[in-house]
Amino acid sequence: MGNTDQAQVLALAALYQALDQVRLVATEGRSETPALETCLRGLLLEYDGSITELYGGQGALEAGLRRLQSQLANPQDMELTRYAVVILHLERKLAKHPHMLDDLGRGLAQARQQAEFFSPTHENVIGRLADLYTDTISHLKPRVMVQGKREWLDDPARATLVRALLLSAVRAASFWRQAGGGRLRLIFGRARLQQAIRQLLEGLPS
Repeated sequence: MGNTDQAQVLALAALYQALDQVRLVATEGRSETPALETCLRGLLLEYDGSITELYGGQGALEAGLRRLQSQLANPQDMELTRYAVVILHLERKLAKHPHMLDDLGRGLAQARQQAEFFSPTHENVIGRLADLYTDTISHLKPRVMVQGKREWLDDPARATLVRALLLSAVRAASFWRQAGGGRLRLIFGRARLQQAIRQLLEGLPS
């Protein structure tokens, strides 16, 4: 398995892990703390060229890897697929808006400072990330239409968390593109991606 395969798979795993949490918040009103912390870590830390280090190790993305493995083998979860397709499309659009990227960069730097003072999962940090999403990506089309229970979608704290997680998913999508990922790769490179996932999962402690 090459480094490119690994980087692509980990980026997609981070994307699916964030989207899994989006759905959990929207349908059950809760999130899974380790998975959530991993998603926020990948959004708040500065990227130094290693996706593994950014997200805190391959084990931190195990949930995303397993979800991705399931989707590639038997893509019957159409809701999650729809979210992923829209996020990948929005990230490509975002890349063509340098001023919006600058705004995101400044906003993330501010959120990073807040996270150092409070914690990555503090409501002030999540609120700042959600505002960033609202002020930038939510203006691009198509919008991500999250499905769930109205009681959770109408709850301000949970709606804020959903937006922060969507921003995390967009950043993961940018790593997928930077690693050479694209539509054709998902269509014609599926077997190679599945092999990379298997090798990553086999390398995790049992």
